[in-house]
Amino acid sequence: MAKKEVVKGVPLAKTTEEMILNFPRGKYSAIPMAALWVKELRKREENRHLTPAELLDLAVREVLGGKVDWKDLKKAAAANGDGTPAKV
Repeated sequence: MAKKEVVKGVPLAKTTEEMILNFPRGKYSAIPMAALWVKELRKREENRHLTPAELLDLAVREVLGGKVDWKDLKKAAAANGDGTPAKV
C-alpha cells in the first residue's frame, strides 16, 4: 500500500464536522449565524448561480472558519434595513 505524500506549504482542508467541533463559541450559536449569513449571501450577485445546498455549505464554512462574526451580520442587516439580529 502506498503512503500518502505530504506536501509542505499546502494547508490541509478541514472537514465541516471538524470545524463544528472546534468552533470556539459553541456549535449551537453557529446555526443561527449561518442561517442569517445564507440570507445575506443569497442577495449577492456573485452567488446567484449557487444552489441552496451550496449556499448553505459556503455560509457554514465561513461562519465556522471565523470569516463571519456577529458584527458582520449586524452590518449586513443594517445595510439592508432588516434590523439588528439578536445575539444568541
